[in-house]
Formats: sequence, structure tokens, C-alpha cells
Amino acid sequence: MDRNAARPHSLDMTSGRPISRRLLLRRGAQLAGGAALLGATPSLLAACSSSKSPSTTATTAASGAALAKVSLQLNYLENAQFAGSFYAETKGYYKDAGVDVTLLPGGPNLSPEPIVVAGTALVAISHTAEIIQAINNGADLKLIGAGFQKNPTCIVSRADAPIKTPQEMVGKKIGISATNTPIWDSFLKANNMTAAGIDVVTVQFDPSSLATGEIDGLMGFAVNEPIVLKLAGTPTYYFLLNDFNYPLMEDMYIATGANLANPAKRKLIDGIMSGESRGWSDVITDPDGAATLAVTDFGKDLNLNATQQKLQTEGEGAFVADADTMAHGLFWMTDEKIAGTIHSLGLGGVTATTSMFTDEVLSDIYKGGSTVA
Repeated sequence: MDRNAARPHSLDMTSGRPISRRLLLRRGAQLAGGAALLGATPSLLAACSSSKSPSTTATTAASGAALAKVSLQLNYLENAQFAGSFYAETKGYYKDAGVDVTLLPGGPNLSPEPIVVAGTALVAISHTAEIIQAINNGADLKLIGAGFQKNPTCIVSRADAPIKTPQEMVGKKIGISATNTPIWDSFLKANNMTAAGIDVVTVQFDPSSLATGEIDGLMGFAVNEPIVLKLAGTPTYYFLLNDFNYPLMEDMYIATGANLANPAKRKLIDGIMSGESRGWSDVITDPDGAATLAVTDFGKDLNLNATQQKLQTEGEGAFVADADTMAHGLFWMTDEKIAGTIHSLGLGGVTATTSMFTDEVLSDIYKGGSTVA
């Protein structure tokens, strides 16, 4: 059976266009680089390869027991952004943990938060600022893991005219989309800067204006625009907002507080996150295989560019794995990262508290866990 036959796809993802996930960042306040970050460094690969993995003896379903059917809501269409979920499904990692998971594709106009609150999905992946805003509006949600330990939002420039620091934007023409304006304003505030002396140009999610020299820099996503431009023949340089006073965890996993407090539901949430952890561990060690799944299976109706997807999965490793995940396991949210995220969100007027974040599910699945060879 064609896995995509009944799956809705709400955007035309042609091979020559950048992936503009929701669209890259309607992230309220979400929000040194260079080409090195396009691939996971050896140290990061080592960090992931030695990060804690869920104990299979603790999570494997009882022999012969029926698997519970649950759903994981994605926040965008099925592309390499969800490579770990693709591995978890195809390699049976969810089933090993006792759950039969349906991946629900998202889209540019879909909000995962109400879907989880309504019970249509048990767990979802969404954007940090939007989750916090939903909680502040009364949603019973908790952030239970961070897919990206640091945010890939960046300022991209041409390699032959690199912009290496926020201060070097002064005197330059910088392209900012309308939806990214809150991020831009917060980032300047984080660096004690104003837009004075910077020629800010409103742009769409098309990096061609950087390639042609119409602008000097562009706010984008480290695993998107730099790759698209590279494939089109324009080498780039970028610096991460995260590396200049704007730390923010992103692509967050969420569940309801009520389900976390329910032992039966909690076990199912643990199963989903166990599968995700094992799947993303495999992405780090085999990004090419994950990209192939995105292009030929899960996202085959999207006409994805195979080379772009490969480079994206390779680049994601630098944001998913780090020293903290080596010490605690993938998706772990340290007190320091929670505090940094809360501070960055606050710069954009989004108020978060530590009580909105919890590592309790990750503590469940890594208890007594082995390490990935």
C-alpha cells in the first residue's frame, strides 16, 4: 500500500525551492557558523554515538500484547526535518516501545497545540514561542523535550562578502521576512543594538536576492537557505543567533499535563519518545539513509530534492546532538538551556516559566539506559 495515498499535502514542494516550514519561523521570539555546521562535526557525532539510549528491556512491549495506537503530530510536511521519526517507524522502534504510531503531517497553517489538547495526537512537535503562548492562553501543555538543542536561525551572507557578527550588519542591507520581524527585533535587543545604520529590507522566503547581491545578508535557517544557495552555485557564510546572546531550544515535543499525570497515558508518551530517541540517534550515524526515506517514501509526493535533503539531515546533527545530550540523552533540556530559552522569549514579550518544561519523560526512558555504540 502506498503510505502517502491518504496523507494530505498542502504545499507544492518543488525540487528547486527552499523548504519554508511554517514558515520557517513564525516563532514569536525564537528565536559561528560557516559551512562547517552544514555537517555534524566528529565531536558531535561522538556525542550522539555515546548519548544515552532508552533501555530496550524497559520499553519493549510484552510478547503477544496488542500495541496501543497513538499519533504524533508533526509541525510541517514530511521532509528531512522529521528524519528521526521516519527511522523510528521503519525500523520498528516505536513498536519495540509498545506503541503503534501514526505520523500526522503538518503544514504552513497548522497549529499542533490544539490537536494535542483535543486528544487527536498524544504528542506533537511545535515551535517554542507558539507553545508558550498557547500555555499562557490556558492550554494544558508541557514541553517534554527539545529536538534542536540550539536554534538554527541565522544570518546568511555570501562567502565572498561574509557578515560574521551582529555588529558587522551595520552599513549592510539585511533581508528580513515580515514573520521574522519579532525575532529580528529581539535579537537586536539581546545584543544591545538597534536597527540604526542597518538597511532592513522586507523579503519573502526566497534567497535569490542574496545570490544576486540585492541584499548583503538574510535571516534564514542554517539547514535550509545556505544549502539551497550552495546547490544553486552561491557559497555562503552564516552566523547563528544562538551564538550571539540569543539561546533558544527549538522543535519542542509537547504533551498535555493531564496525560503526563495519567500512568497509562504516560507509558504511551514514554513509548513515543523512546522511538524518537532511537530514530534520531540513527539519523546522526546514517543521515543519507534518513534523507532517502524522506525523498522516496514519506515525502515522495513532495518532489523533494535528494541532494538538499541529504545535506539537511547531515546538518541537523549539529543542532540535535551536543555535550548535554551526550551526558543526559537526546532531547534533554538542561536548567541552563531552559533559562536561556526563557530569557530569549522574554525579549520578544513571550513570558515563560520553568514549570512549563519537564524532563520527566526523558528520565523515564533513559533510566538504566545503555549507550549507543
